Amino acid sequence: MSKVKNDSGVEVNIVTLRADFKKCTDEIRKIKGAKEETKDLSYQEKNELRSKYLEAAGIAREISKRSLNDIEKEKYKENSIKLTEMAKAYGSPISVIPKTTMDDVKGLKDVKEVVKSFVFMAENPALVKHYKIDGGLGMLMYGAPGTGKTLFAEAVANSMQLPLFVVTPADIYKSYVGESEQAVKQIFEEIENCKDGAVLFVDECESIFSKRGEGTKDYKAAVTTELLQRMSGFGVDGSKRVMIAATNRPDEIDPAYLRYKRFSHIVHIPPPDEEAKKAIIESKLKGIELSDDISVDKILAKTDLSNHINPMLRGYMYSAADICGIIEEACRIALMQIEAEKGTKPIPLTESMFEKAMQKIPPSISLQTLALYENFRKKISDK
Repeated sequence: MSKVKNDSGVEVNIVTLRADFKKCTDEIRKIKGAKEETKDLSYQEKNELRSKYLEAAGIAREISKRSLNDIEKEKYKENSIKLTEMAKAYGSPISVIPKTTMDDVKGLKDVKEVVKSFVFMAENPALVKHYKIDGGLGMLMYGAPGTGKTLFAEAVANSMQLPLFVVTPADIYKSYVGESEQAVKQIFEEIENCKDGAVLFVDECESIFSKRGEGTKDYKAAVTTELLQRMSGFGVDGSKRVMIAATNRPDEIDPAYLRYKRFSHIVHIPPPDEEAKKAIIESKLKGIELSDDISVDKILAKTDLSNHINPMLRGYMYSAADICGIIEEACRIALMQIEAEKGTKPIPLTESMFEKAMQKIPPSISLQTLALYENFRKKISDK
């Protein structure tokens, strides 16, 4: 009989897991009672429901992994996804395990190596303990918008086969007194209840981890205190609980968050280099025909603005998102031409289509912004 160890190291068989699943779903029905509409539930009931849905999803995920019956495996896998979505509907920032892999992140070899070493630490807690590393499994990624920070977080969750909690300022800051601190507690408790572990991704973290000063509101100060306590040594107990934060403005983050025990890895995600840009272009154009007047190399050359005829553009670079947008815009222009000609079959993309697309989607990363990131890197390196 398939068995798994619980938090106390005691073996639990799959029959017990099935019983736990039934108990959990029964409790969900009890909380909901006769209340069909979400609006009929109290704030506390909604929080209880989202926690129970997550607990049931975790048990279902475990049964799916351990069961030797293919039909049962698939059944509980589907249940896990549905219950996760229900938890999300009741306010949880959880998402199912992403499909994004490291191969989906083009180029950035040096950054990938850092991220892979971070994942290795998370997957080998015994080694971390042996070397007495207590810096926590926290990574701060900073860089311009559209450089792939979110993709990296998704790839980490995928490589570890863990659910991803995506938290934004809207998930933290609430309208009523005490609700913001409660929101922080709720999120971390839900992560702790993920027995196999989880990845917490804090997006736009400069708004949540902002610097404190004399004018800092009481609720923000309370959230900061709660967060700092929760983040110290996050994940070093072998629980595979990982925190990744992303920001475009690292200079706005309170220094208390940058301590080693909160973020053991602080990584700059730069704009795509030539290799990365070419890989992005090739990936986006796979299966799409180009006319004789344009090629991947020619598109790549157009993204190099260092010697552009327009001096204003020389101070900018394209992000990965910009390049994807340009290719999609060129495809939209092709669709409009097909419609105008009353056609139904694909036509090749032309140089003119790409030129029009590049006029519509300008580069978004300024060299001035990159200089700010370099100053931040030097500042934290000097500490």
